[in-house]
Amino acid sequence: MRKLIMLALAGIVSSPVIHAEVGIPAKGGWPEYLFIESVTRAEAHDTATKIAQAIFAGRMVIFSQMGKLTDPNIGDKGYTGAVFEKQWRASVEHLQIDASPSQQRIMEKVFWAGKQAMDNNQDRLNVKGVAWKHFLPAKWEREMGSLLNARTGILTKQPARNYRNPVNIPDSAERETLTRFVQPGFDGAAHGTFAQMGKQEVYRYMEPIRLIPPCMGCHGKPQGELDMLGFEKDGLEINDVIGLMSVTIAVRD
Repeated sequence: MRKLIMLALAGIVSSPVIHAEVGIPAKGGWPEYLFIESVTRAEAHDTATKIAQAIFAGRMVIFSQMGKLTDPNIGDKGYTGAVFEKQWRASVEHLQIDASPSQQRIMEKVFWAGKQAMDNNQDRLNVKGVAWKHFLPAKWEREMGSLLNARTGILTKQPARNYRNPVNIPDSAERETLTRFVQPGFDGAAHGTFAQMGKQEVYRYMEPIRLIPPCMGCHGKPQGELDMLGFEKDGLEINDVIGLMSVTIAVRD
């Protein structure tokens, strides 16, 4: 055996080939094992809804600024995280009116994550001479979701019917819900259910993401034509479901 090992190290004898599929999801396990924040079962649906609505609102605030953010003639846009946060909070004041103490604490962390994600992209946004800087509300949402998860354990995703970023691959529950959302007879209602994630009980909330006019340059018609990023357009219409907002929060009794 020692001789074979020495020969293998010397390249004289090749190592045995392991015939196994690679680049596939690992089996078993859960995407989060420590939820720092949790809510009662009674608050679960309302909390998840508040988080989803706040993120939707943040996306819309950013959409309203895209003309400025993509202007190649402007260097420093002055659109800092603080400026964005002020506009964002103003758009969701109604979510705070009836928030419980635990919900208020979680929402403050949502706002922190969104502001930090915007600050993290300042160098990108302030590049002069470049219009398209690979920054969209969806990018902001992914990055703020990662920051929110770091501080709370709360999971937010935006799985898509035809995902363009691997982060947006739907899991089995999201795929099942998304399949229902894209059916012609879909009534538009959000979907929420209690589930287990390891030993932790969670509430999984999913709400449809619908296309608005600014999205049509990439997801509209003609189907198959390449968009500005080189992806084939989806051939969808305004208000069609393109994906879903997925929020997973820990539940306690």
